[in-house]
Amino acid sequence: MEPQATQTPLLVSKKEAAALLGVCVRSIDNFIIRKELVCRRIGRRTLIPFAALQQFAKRDHVMPSAS
Repeated sequence: MEPQATQTPLLVSKKEAAALLGVCVRSIDNFIIRKELVCRRIGRRTLIPFAALQQFAKRDHVMPSAS
Protein backbone atom coordinates (compact mmCIF):
# COMPACT_ATOMS: atom_id res chain seq x y z
CA MET A 1 0.00 0.00 0.00
CA GLU A 2 1.39 3.42 -0.98
CA PRO A 3 1.59 6.23 1.60
CA GLN A 4 -0.92 8.99 0.90
CA ALA A 5 0.52 12.29 -0.25
CA THR A 6 -0.37 15.25 1.91
CA GLN A 7 -2.86 17.39 0.05
CA THR A 8 -2.62 21.15 0.18
CA PRO A 9 -5.85 22.69 1.48
CA LEU A 10 -7.75 25.04 -0.83
CA LEU A 11 -8.65 27.40 2.02
CA VAL A 12 -7.11 28.04 5.45
CA SER A 13 -8.35 29.94 8.49
CA LYS A 14 -6.84 33.27 9.54
CA LYS A 15 -5.10 31.47 12.42
CA GLU A 16 -3.59 28.88 10.06
CA ALA A 17 -2.58 31.63 7.60
CA ALA A 18 -0.85 33.54 10.40
CA ALA A 19 1.07 30.43 11.44
CA LEU A 20 2.11 29.69 7.84
CA LEU A 21 3.38 33.26 7.31
CA GLY A 22 4.90 33.58 10.78
CA VAL A 23 2.81 36.61 11.77
CA CYS A 24 -0.02 37.26 14.23
CA VAL A 25 -3.70 37.01 13.33
CA ARG A 26 -4.04 40.81 13.63
CA SER A 27 -1.46 41.17 10.84
CA ILE A 28 -3.59 38.89 8.66
CA ASP A 29 -6.58 41.14 9.43
CA ASN A 30 -4.55 44.19 8.43
CA PHE A 31 -3.41 42.58 5.16
CA ILE A 32 -7.06 41.81 4.35
CA ILE A 33 -8.21 45.35 5.23
CA ARG A 34 -5.47 46.85 3.00
CA LYS A 35 -6.49 44.38 0.25
CA GLU A 36 -3.00 42.88 0.19
CA LEU A 37 -4.44 39.45 0.91
CA VAL A 38 -7.57 37.95 -0.66
CA CYS A 39 -10.11 36.26 1.58
CA ARG A 40 -13.39 34.41 1.20
CA ARG A 41 -16.31 34.61 3.60
CA ILE A 42 -18.17 31.35 4.14
CA GLY A 43 -20.88 31.89 6.71
CA ARG A 44 -19.18 33.51 9.69
CA ARG A 45 -15.74 32.20 8.77
CA THR A 46 -13.09 34.19 6.95
CA LEU A 47 -10.91 31.85 4.91
CA ILE A 48 -7.83 32.59 2.83
CA PRO A 49 -7.05 30.66 -0.35
CA PHE A 50 -3.76 28.79 0.05
CA ALA A 51 -2.68 30.00 -3.41
CA ALA A 52 -3.20 33.62 -2.25
CA LEU A 53 -0.85 32.98 0.69
CA GLN A 54 1.80 31.63 -1.67
CA GLN A 55 1.49 34.68 -3.95
CA PHE A 56 1.54 37.03 -0.95
CA ALA A 57 4.72 35.42 0.40
CA LYS A 58 6.50 35.86 -2.95
CA ARG A 59 5.74 39.59 -3.26
CA ASP A 60 7.84 42.46 -1.99
CA HIS A 61 6.17 44.35 0.86
CA VAL A 62 6.66 47.92 1.97
CA MET A 63 6.13 48.60 5.66
CA PRO A 64 3.90 51.63 6.36
CA SER A 65 5.71 54.43 8.19
CA ALA A 66 4.88 54.83 11.87
CA SER A 67 4.86 58.63 11.80
